[in-house]
Amino acid sequence: MFKKILAGSALLLAPAAALAADLPRRSAAVAPAPYAAPVFAWSGPYVGLNAGYASGSSKLSSGRSGSADADGWLAGAQLGYNHQVGSFVFGAESDLNWADVNGSVICAAAQTCSAKVNWLGSARARAGFAANNILFYGTGGFGFGGLKLNDTTGASSSDTRVGWAAGAGLEYAIDRNWSVKAEYLHYDLGKATFGSASAKTTVDAAKLGVNYRFGGPVVARF
Repeated sequence: MFKKILAGSALLLAPAAALAADLPRRSAAVAPAPYAAPVFAWSGPYVGLNAGYASGSSKLSSGRSGSADADGWLAGAQLGYNHQVGSFVFGAESDLNWADVNGSVICAAAQTCSAKVNWLGSARARAGFAANNILFYGTGGFGFGGLKLNDTTGASSSDTRVGWAAGAGLEYAIDRNWSVKAEYLHYDLGKATFGSASAKTTVDAAKLGVNYRFGGPVVARF
């Protein structure tokens, strides 16, 4: 009797087992794709504008030695090129600025001499470290400037000087093309001779600027 019950149960369960075998199997859950964090690429050419404030000193020698402490404004344009290797960015930049940086000093008995820097330029190498869209950099190279010396007798002399310039800056990329920067540059224009007078001129400039970079997509990092 017991064997007959077992056999009957097996016959009843067989169709259910066959039906379960025909049911579709649940597929394994698919893992979501990893998040791709955007990474800014600094490589490429760029152009821009800048403006800032400068202070300087012209050490005059003309019968009586003295230092003409100068200050004033400057504004101009720059162009350059960056090449990025990993997080390191290398490049070159050249700029040219109109300037109105002037000062005066008593250079002889009852005589005042004034010294003015009326333009500044540079051609420099740049190297820095990029933290995504923020670039920290140092820079150095040639510095140029136009100097003018006047005295109260009406005498006037001008000279174009070539020296060196060095400094550091920070640049922040707003998007793939536009960036803003803050930069400090020290210019040493050496000693210029104006007849019997000479002037050794240095300038310290703090500038804000904006750059437009051509091309270059934002790269995705997984």
